[in-house]
Amino acid sequence: MIPKIVNQTAGKWAFDKLANVLSESLWVDIGEDFGDINYILCADKQKADGINSFIPIQSIKIAADKRKIEKRFNQYHVARPKTFLVDNEKEVGFILSEYPHIQWILKYPIGCGGIHHRFIEDINQIPKGWPQPFLLQEFIQLQRPEVYRLYCVNGEIFGLNARRFKDTNNKTPWVSHANGAIYEYGETPDREAQEIAKTALISTGLYDSFGVVDILQSKGDKWYVLEVGTDGIYNYVDREVENQNLFDEINERLAKAFWKRIGVPPWGKNWRYKN
Repeated sequence: MIPKIVNQTAGKWAFDKLANVLSESLWVDIGEDFGDINYILCADKQKADGINSFIPIQSIKIAADKRKIEKRFNQYHVARPKTFLVDNEKEVGFILSEYPHIQWILKYPIGCGGIHHRFIEDINQIPKGWPQPFLLQEFIQLQRPEVYRLYCVNGEIFGLNARRFKDTNNKTPWVSHANGAIYEYGETPDREAQEIAKTALISTGLYDSFGVVDILQSKGDKWYVLEVGTDGIYNYVDREVENQNLFDEINERLAKAFWKRIGVPPWGKNWRYKN
């Protein structure tokens, strides 16, 4: 069985750094052709259909579109802020008038890092050409904006961190690494946080391969899932986690899980980077 890290098409430059990290971690060559089992990064989505992929292609597609995530979350009753998929502007207006006490976010469905998300109070604030159906989500107000992330490889959840702004006066709601948030460590996820993360990953088909879950905790200590993420085709999981132990743990777990589907791993008794 020939394993392969697949990085092809014109967009492969965006995945080059991760491809090299994975190659050293998994002890697998990078190529533009598919192998017998594949860790797919950038690839032609039509050609990738039906390919034996460590992360299911369908799950990669779901994780890349927040509307698809919402449909799965709805089916599996994943705890999340009040969320609606809305077919047209008239329905958006109805929801805004039906729930005037809620602060609503119009989420850009195919972006990451909070890019293009915006608060909305009136349908006239919807930009022309906005992807439909519209995704409306309740904004959970926190004293200090923060989002927690849990990681999962091969059915095991680990690695809680929190994204926060170093400046405690920064109230920007889009708490992403791209917007300047940093990762902080030292907290332990409680049972509820782990359970809703597990349900979110199962609902999107990522639990048995690799995925991350972004969650937040409301003032009443209730946990909500915001979204899931994974590697491949459209996006990848941020590896600049500012924690060498977590960085190594992600790579080691991925390597062991990947080779579990193949046979005897090439690194011998104890996992290590190839070079």
